[in-house]
Amino acid sequence: FLHREYKRNWYWWEAADLARKLFLTGFVLLVAEEEDSFVRLVVAVLVCSCYAVAIALVQPYKRFEDNILAVATSLVLLLLFLGASWTTIFLNIELRFPGDEPGQSASAVLGFRSENGLVNWMLVLAAAALLIFLVGTIIAIRRLAKVPTIRLVSTKQPPELALVDGLTWHLFLSHIWSTGQDAVAVIKNELKLLIPGIKIFLDVDDLKDIGSLEDYVDRTQVMLFFLSKGYFRSKNCLREIRTSLEKSKPLVLVQEADPTKGGGTMEELREDCPETLQRSIFERHRPHAVWMRAEEFQRVSLKTIVEAVLLCSPNYVNQTSLPLCVSGELESQSLAFSKPCTLWASPANAGSLDLANEIAVAFAADRETAGLTICTTDDRPASATHLLLYLNEDSFSDERLAEQVK
Repeated sequence: FLHREYKRNWYWWEAADLARKLFLTGFVLLVAEEEDSFVRLVVAVLVCSCYAVAIALVQPYKRFEDNILAVATSLVLLLLFLGASWTTIFLNIELRFPGDEPGQSASAVLGFRSENGLVNWMLVLAAAALLIFLVGTIIAIRRLAKVPTIRLVSTKQPPELALVDGLTWHLFLSHIWSTGQDAVAVIKNELKLLIPGIKIFLDVDDLKDIGSLEDYVDRTQVMLFFLSKGYFRSKNCLREIRTSLEKSKPLVLVQEADPTKGGGTMEELREDCPETLQRSIFERHRPHAVWMRAEEFQRVSLKTIVEAVLLCSPNYVNQTSLPLCVSGELESQSLAFSKPCTLWASPANAGSLDLANEIAVAFAADRETAGLTICTTDDRPASATHLLLYLNEDSFSDERLAEQVK
């Protein structure tokens, strides 16, 4: 619990912060004699200044708001020590020139005629500093909330990405140039936006020597196979596949969905795969995502990829699942119809009842406020506003459906 809120490289910062507090509340008394309290205040000011600069530069906390709060409190403490130093100077000036009118000598040096005025101004400055930091923090947090980044559903905080010692990349994008290069480039760019700090191997960016392909795979934590036409006929892709299996690397399968981009069904892609590799790739319950061009569907696939990467990292290796969310995605929003809607799922339409049940589960929490009613009667109800038509090869096997659609 002492280092949970700190970044991995700065796990020891809590000890440094405790040492600072002990020095300012106790050890500073050993710096000088009681009558030289001004020297102690100068040392305290120097310590606070160095700490404020250090924490602003290194930002040891995981959360942005914690770093801002730490800097703000350090600056307020610095202002208070400065106020105490100036008050000490004010009182010493008054003691050195007792014959002058009260506050006259000090006013000539510091601009204040009484210590009360000096203290009041320092308190105002400290409060103003806190207010400025508070407003700035709120604005920054609101801006960050709009940036689409991956967060843990349990904490609403970004996950902690880590690499096993000795590895270089979190993810290796294995693909064939002819049908997969444009898609994996999008995957890499989107992942770097969604989870800052992730290290991804992509041949056009990181490949220095084709003869060291096996070494690149060996230095990677998770392998992504982008399955498209021709992938299993590529000599270099087969090298990556065989090395991944030999090294027991965790795999993520991403299937191209668009036939015009080299996509196909999993059955078709499996037929292209050498028979000796089919069982190891397709029958081990690998994480699987379908790659589509629509943004919201891409987000679902990207979350599947990120979850697979995180579950293989040291911080989450003991977990079996890791629910993730993206700020602003449709799944995180409360959806509602502009006017009441009655959705009719006809039993004559094979598959529509199952889909209607999924919709009912999705709207179960707030179906009344969402304005949705689902009906599954044999005959069309008079209140039905929409017909749920589920299309597949068995859709019109029941003759009643054709009449209902008419």
